[in-house]
Amino acid sequence: MAERIERVYVPSAVEEGGKGLSLGCFSSEETAWNVLRSFLRKSDRMLLTAASVVVWDVDVIGEHGLTVLASLECKDCPVCTRQTFWVDLENFSALCHGDACAAWVEESTHEPGVIDCGWPPMRFLKQTKSIDEAFTELFKLGDQVKAAGITEHSGVEASETLLDEFDAKYS
Repeated sequence: MAERIERVYVPSAVEEGGKGLSLGCFSSEETAWNVLRSFLRKSDRMLLTAASVVVWDVDVIGEHGLTVLASLECKDCPVCTRQTFWVDLENFSALCHGDACAAWVEESTHEPGVIDCGWPPMRFLKQTKSIDEAFTELFKLGDQVKAAGITEHSGVEASETLLDEFDAKYS
């Protein structure tokens, strides 16, 4: 006999103009998140504004059967400038799902009141006192990256060399 499914996890996205895109219905939260993350990596090729993962309890009537796990909003990435920066509105965190970027911002799990931000390709990590300050740091980094001529097509080593030269010249 088949195992009874008590909950289903539903990832979805919303296009500019309000059209909803259902990405499936899954018996595992992990699978739902993996499907959504994979989809968000392509968000610079579409006009997406929001995304979410919700849980539906099976055989529950009405809105009591629905739990929103995450509501995400799409923004332009402060580092790579592509529309691939997804902000979790429930538990503040943000992550660029663009290829080779992965800029991020989140509240520190170790220090209350501290906001962490970073850009993995350059091993950039900064702690700030506010979300605005964290975004300012990432925008500054994005400006340095653009000024150094770093593009999607240049390698990490070339990027590090150019940024080191830029820092040495203007610091």
